[in-house]
Amino acid sequence: MSLDIEHIIVHSLFLDEQGQTQLATRDQELATGPAVGHLMSELHHIYNTKAGKIFGYFNEEDTGFRDLVRRVEDENLSFTAFTQQASQRLLDELKRLDMSEQGVLLFVRYQWLGAHYLLIALLDSKDSVTVTEKLEVSHASYLDLGKMQLAARLDLTELQSRPDSHRYFSFIKGRAGRKVSDFFLNFLSCVEGMDPKAQSQGLLKAVDEFCESRQLSKEEKQESKALVNKYCREQLKEGEELELRELSAELGTDDDLDFYQFVSEEYQLEDKFPVDRSALKGLTKYVGSGGGLTISFDQKLLGERIQYDPSTDTLVIKGVPPNLKSQLQGS
Repeated sequence: MSLDIEHIIVHSLFLDEQGQTQLATRDQELATGPAVGHLMSELHHIYNTKAGKIFGYFNEEDTGFRDLVRRVEDENLSFTAFTQQASQRLLDELKRLDMSEQGVLLFVRYQWLGAHYLLIALLDSKDSVTVTEKLEVSHASYLDLGKMQLAARLDLTELQSRPDSHRYFSFIKGRAGRKVSDFFLNFLSCVEGMDPKAQSQGLLKAVDEFCESRQLSKEEKQESKALVNKYCREQLKEGEELELRELSAELGTDDDLDFYQFVSEEYQLEDKFPVDRSALKGLTKYVGSGGGLTISFDQKLLGERIQYDPSTDTLVIKGVPPNLKSQLQGS
């Protein structure tokens, strides 16, 4: 499946001699061609598969960016003018917070699987060397797409069809030690909404209690959790979101009660949400750490190779892993 690029343009944030961020803008959109198509295809894939995204919606108290989106969607503002004004808004926000940023600022409106999106990304450049066709070594600078740190995507189709949704915006969180909300959320007139990690943790709780309600044996519980784990990891691999109805079909039905009906009764789960990868360990493993001790093992081992005595709060492990055993014997 291919995506359809409708509008694409880049501007530049750079540092002047005083270390202050300045803005340089293009006056025309980029012409689409093989290079632009490859760039956008790679960006789309990287963004879809990037872990740890957060979701949000427009802030009712600051309508600046939303008004720009409305004007360009109503064709009262050209895409180029929209991106220039949005870029200036970002620059003003950086100056207000006395922050310095530089990079290629990309705006692209595209269509994918029937939905329209607006992707905004601040891309870093990386210096390197290359060998030319004449076998000369030459300096080169390229976009470091794999380390895309500041990016947001607005689902224009969902915004139009479900304006009350709290998840039509998605964001990559930003560099370590600094949240994207430092300036990117403010620039986009946005506040945080749905929390994928909380949704994923709620899913694990729902799966546990669904298995209990069906009075499944230990082996049947493990099989059900393994199915959920497999489905979630396949969705992550494809860059797709978890869909509760699809997952429910994977788990099957019993006594006229399926998983979708079960979670609809008392769990506050979205019909679709991105899976938090770190939460998936809870489906198949017991994990815990504290006091200098970290323990992780497959749930199926409890009661077999691993015994827990709650009265003495002790674990007994039979069959220590060879690599751990060699360390213990050599200490």
